[in-house]
Amino acid sequence: MNTIAATTQRVPRPALIGVAVLVVAFAALMLVRTGVLGGSSSSKAVSVTPAGRSAAPAKAFTKAPTPKVVLLPGLPPSVAHQLLYSKVVVVSLYIGQAPEDHVWVAEAQKGARQAGAGFVAVNVGADSTAATVSSFVGAVSSPSMLVVSRPGRIVTQIAGPVESTVVAQAAYDAGARR
Repeated sequence: MNTIAATTQRVPRPALIGVAVLVVAFAALMLVRTGVLGGSSSSKAVSVTPAGRSAAPAKAFTKAPTPKVVLLPGLPPSVAHQLLYSKVVVVSLYIGQAPEDHVWVAEAQKGARQAGAGFVAVNVGADSTAATVSSFVGAVSSPSMLVVSRPGRIVTQIAGPVESTVVAQAAYDAGARR
């Protein structure tokens, strides 16, 4: 007995036609609902009072404009980017070739996460990055940790290794999660 032939069954033609009709009807409903095929182009909401009378049209919901974030000039690009999304940013300065620096970068990231602050790790081993950071911070050593708050002010600067609890407390004191 051929088991493959015994288990395969053809789908009846009326079932295929029924599925095709349902797909076409659903597509047409979506097009009419979005206004492409003559649906209502205006979306005025009308509320109904308990007595069955219609009240005045409700105002359309408008999103409040989000305030534009203004940052101080001279910020390193990665720090400026994070400040657009977080009020407080923890910046960990390290040298990429120093393996012990990566441990302190991870500690700073953990502390930033605990405080709800943004985080940026900046490799000051590259000359161009070091020049950008030194124009913002001044002379730096590796590893170092900065807490920067909007609009780009350095609130806390700690040279040397820092544990995650110290980073979290410094970020919270600067206004993270407030």
